[in-house]
Amino acid sequence: MDKGGMPAFIIAEGEWALTNYFYALAAIISAIWFAVHVFIGGREIAQPLRQSIELDPLVRDVQYLCWHFTTVSIAAISLFFVLAFFLEQQPYAVAGTIMAAGFTLTGIGLVAAIRQSHRKAPQGWLFAPITLLGLWGLLMGG
Repeated sequence: MDKGGMPAFIIAEGEWALTNYFYALAAIISAIWFAVHVFIGGREIAQPLRQSIELDPLVRDVQYLCWHFTTVSIAAISLFFVLAFFLEQQPYAVAGTIMAAGFTLTGIGLVAAIRQSHRKAPQGWLFAPITLLGLWGLLMGG
C-alpha cells in the first residue's frame, strides 16, 4: 500500500503503472507453463520416466527428483512476478527474470549442444517471453 492507502500497483492519479503490466503478464505466462508442466508434462514425461524399467533405478529416481525441482522453480518464477506486481518490489522481478533467463539460456543452449530439435524440446523458448517481459519492466523502472 502507498501512503494514500491505495494498492501499490495503482499510481496516485488512479492510472495503472505500465511496468506492472509486464510483471502481471510474466506471472500469467509462467503460471500457464507451470500448469502445462504439471498436467501435460506430468502425463507425457514424468509418469513414463517413473515407470521406466530400462533406466538404472538411481538415475530414474534422481531424474524424477529433478522433475519436482523444476516444478517448484517454475512456480517460484510465477510467484516472484505476482509479488513484483502486487507489492511493487523490484527485487522479486529481478529474481523472476534471472530464473526465467536461466531457463531460457539453458533450454535453448543445451538443446542445441546435445543436437536435439527445438521442435521436440521447445521448453527453453517458452521462457523467453517471460525473460523479455521481466527485463522490459525492469528497464522501464518497475
